[in-house]
Amino acid sequence: MMNQANIISDLILWIEKNLEQPLSIDHVAEKSGYSKWHLQRMFKKVTGQILGTYIRNRRLTHAALALKLTSKPILDIAMQYRFDSQQTFTRSFKKQFNVTPATYRRKELWDPSGLMPPIELNKTQLKLPEPSFVNFPEKAFWGITYKNNCSLNELLQHNAILRGQFFVDYLAKYFKNNAALPDKVYSFTRRYNDKDNLDEQQIFYTIAIEDNNIIENAQQYTCHGGLYVCFKYIGPPTGLSAFVSQIYLEAISMLNVKLRLADVIEIHYNHSNLTPLSDVMDIRTFECDYCIPVILKDTPQDTK
Repeated sequence: MMNQANIISDLILWIEKNLEQPLSIDHVAEKSGYSKWHLQRMFKKVTGQILGTYIRNRRLTHAALALKLTSKPILDIAMQYRFDSQQTFTRSFKKQFNVTPATYRRKELWDPSGLMPPIELNKTQLKLPEPSFVNFPEKAFWGITYKNNCSLNELLQHNAILRGQFFVDYLAKYFKNNAALPDKVYSFTRRYNDKDNLDEQQIFYTIAIEDNNIIENAQQYTCHGGLYVCFKYIGPPTGLSAFVSQIYLEAISMLNVKLRLADVIEIHYNHSNLTPLSDVMDIRTFECDYCIPVILKDTPQDTK
């Protein structure tokens, strides 16, 4: 017989896939095969959280991401996550994020406080390194830009696809010229709401170096710099997306910062083990600094 932790873990995975579907306690209890009273007691015992509150907080987290990362109307987002009216949605949203949905969307600086990650009972929790704060100067680089469109749910996946394209395309240009790879390769990611599809993002991913003496068809790209909080990742390429997700949903909300609109910077190191036939899936150890543009709370710009 499955133990209670496994039962609740499977149920949480099902909830995550169905946040846009009816998820009353009766619906969830029917899925679990237990009475709603027994299920709620079991959920609280295993997770320490109240089932109905957990579902609402996860829906509000998804709604907050949709407000900042899409152009969908607020009413549509409220209906998407099963709130019975925009007024009910606004009341619940303000309780979790301390501002209305309209204000949350409108603010130039993004306060990540209130975002709630999913519970993962049976997964080894990634241990995030201590972040470092770095002031990058404005600087010109030379590189190649890739563009892609994706939905909110595909955002991290598409970033990984573009990152993989770097290994099969960009690095090949180095080996074609029999050139040694530089110590640092930079990538700059920026996103824009898609004006033609309100549920999608336009992702621009620029791979660049500090010199323009090797790469064909490279174009100059200027990073405007500013304050960044940086996390070092060392591990398999397949683990980077989970690492990034944990940064945004857990680590950032614990820091006294707000996110500002600027490039996300990745600084990639140690390419000596790569060959002309290297593919992102063949690389066992991937090392980079993942740097997020921020501003410290309670600074003059924090009023934006």
